[in-house]
Amino acid sequence: MLHCQPVRVGLVTPFSFERYGALWTDLLRALGAEVMLPGAEAVLGAAERLAPDQGLLPLLARATLRALPDVDLVLAPQLLLERSEGPGAGQDPWVVDLPTMLARAEPGAPPIVGVPAQTGPAVEPMAMALLTRIQRDAGRVRRAWEQHRVSALRPPRPKAVPATRAGVRRVALAGAPWWCAPGIAAALERPGEHLGGQPFVDPAELRSEGWRWRSDLVDSDAEALGAVRRFARRAEVDAVRLVLDPSSSAEGWLARRAAELAGSRLELLPLSEALDLEALLRATLPPDDAAAPP
Repeated sequence: MLHCQPVRVGLVTPFSFERYGALWTDLLRALGAEVMLPGAEAVLGAAERLAPDQGLLPLLARATLRALPDVDLVLAPQLLLERSEGPGAGQDPWVVDLPTMLARAEPGAPPIVGVPAQTGPAVEPMAMALLTRIQRDAGRVRRAWEQHRVSALRPPRPKAVPATRAGVRRVALAGAPWWCAPGIAAALERPGEHLGGQPFVDPAELRSEGWRWRSDLVDSDAEALGAVRRFARRAEVDAVRLVLDPSSSAEGWLARRAAELAGSRLELLPLSEALDLEALLRATLPPDDAAAPP
């Protein structure tokens, strides 16, 4: 991919971007590429022109792609890192292979390449090939990778749990990782309660907990159900709130399994009832100026 101008690379940002986005933004800039992130207004406008009944995941993915300005290449997250075959989300092709589904749904789009949806060891095997595709200068690619290799291989660190306030209801959030981003958690907190749970715990720990309960779970379900299992057993937690997209049959399956673990302590929160599309986008997309060089 040779250009006189810098390669323009767009990123699909609504899904777990806080886990991997900073790394790829830094790597792309180190290669001299121009990073293009969609603005919330543009994504909202694109979403309004799409059929609303297809589910939030494909709707937001397609709207984000359409909202990107003219780019040469698009990076989209591979939402599953370790296990992609199983019940629940393993039956949803948009979860199993979002980049491929996005390319099929938007055939006129630029080339779409999948990148791991979090930092960690899964990044290294594909990083050099992708970086070389963007920048043919092998020395520059090697220097960029060595500069950011430590942060690339380090798993994401969860944010610190907000301090508990006295006299409030304590709720643990759980759900598909892309619906449990810290920005969404902040938007979902209600007056008189303290919201903690999945967004503030190491995802690998929660996946391990989920797999101790059922070994056939795919990554996202293992993380969500690991959170439900962990927090449903804690006396200091008043309720476990499962955030879900009610139009997704895979998330319906997840809700039924969560009920097995948490019983009457489980609360179901459909995202479509809690947040309108604009509020959801504001909670998931990076700031409009995030692509600007530091």
